[in-house]
Amino acid sequence: MRAHHRAQSILVIVQMALTLVLLVAAGLLLRTIRHLWDINAGFDAENVTTFRVGVSHSLTKTAQTTRIAYQQLIERIREIPGVSAAEFDDALPLSGQGGTMPFWIGSQRPASLQAAPRLAIFVTGPDYLQAMKIPLLRGRFFNSQDTTKSPCVFVIDSVFARMYFPTSDPIGQTISAGFAPAGPCRIVGVVGHVSNFGLAEAPTSIQNQGYFPLYQDPDEWVQEGYSGAVVIVRTSLNTASVMSAIKTAVQVAGADQPIYDVRTMREIVSQSMSSQRFPMILLGAFAGLALLLASVGIYGVISYSVTLRVQEIGIRMALGAEKRNIFRMVIGQGLQLAILGLTIGAVTALILARLLSSFSQLLYGISASDPLTFTAVSFLLTCVAIFACYIPARRATRVDPMMALRNE
Repeated sequence: MRAHHRAQSILVIVQMALTLVLLVAAGLLLRTIRHLWDINAGFDAENVTTFRVGVSHSLTKTAQTTRIAYQQLIERIREIPGVSAAEFDDALPLSGQGGTMPFWIGSQRPASLQAAPRLAIFVTGPDYLQAMKIPLLRGRFFNSQDTTKSPCVFVIDSVFARMYFPTSDPIGQTISAGFAPAGPCRIVGVVGHVSNFGLAEAPTSIQNQGYFPLYQDPDEWVQEGYSGAVVIVRTSLNTASVMSAIKTAVQVAGADQPIYDVRTMREIVSQSMSSQRFPMILLGAFAGLALLLASVGIYGVISYSVTLRVQEIGIRMALGAEKRNIFRMVIGQGLQLAILGLTIGAVTALILARLLSSFSQLLYGISASDPLTFTAVSFLLTCVAIFACYIPARRATRVDPMMALRNE
């Protein structure tokens, strides 16, 4: 019987250790998501709806008719009451999309393009900054006069400017790459950096960003570039209301123009954290189950221990032991099991955090050994252990000494 009781105690200790490991992991991911929400992604995701339009093939037979069809489409959307800005973009922020290519500044073309630095290129229209509320830091952004008939222009972000023009003004400098087959483009503006490869951008991701005007796309790129563009709309209206009005505006040029892939920027921001959210929910579910089992286990072990020690408790009370001392004794027995389990669990969690580098890579703004998370989880489990011991402890204080001695 004593061996059976010892096995039960060991099981409770293991359950407490496992519960702490799971709760700590879920807690770290929860705090990571909280930190990610507080990151300034470089744009304002509120009141922004995105979607794609399947423009009719009858309107996109040539590069010229394609440009006209898309320009008329975006103008009709901008005229909708409640729409403050609308524009095309080839890759949404946080999507991880967008092309990257080698570049060089000025006339110093590198000997090898493979060895040249790279930047992320985004093809947008002139209303893009207003639609996304990206700050213009210097110079200007694109306008309706930046077309294939005007000199090539380009806009860089603050990271690019800081890295390649630390002591000089980038405005007026030229940059060359594959986005301008006709020759180098003149830098006309600097905008704020935008998180494109996730809120917690990896150090290995390309940080340099640049923007090329959609209306300067060469004719050979128009069919592909325009058809893949995303429409970004900033509006105070709810999504259902604005999409109804947008559908009407889109189908003015033809009923065979579907609207699809409708998402809000808040949804996109939320989806960008899916790599942290899913394991957090999974670990949280397992941690909740483990916590329930650990609570039931502690209750069962302490309750069984009180049953075995009825005679001992009766003798103690007959010799003058007060009820509060008996209560503390039983609670202390449960706490000993809990503390031992928490200690083992904490050590195990720290070891696993070092061994599982893939888990550490999910964290942002917090270390895998965050003391606040460990302390909070340990406090929670201690309270649960005390609560589980409460009923057996109360039953122990109600033991009748005379009945206990008579049964002996």
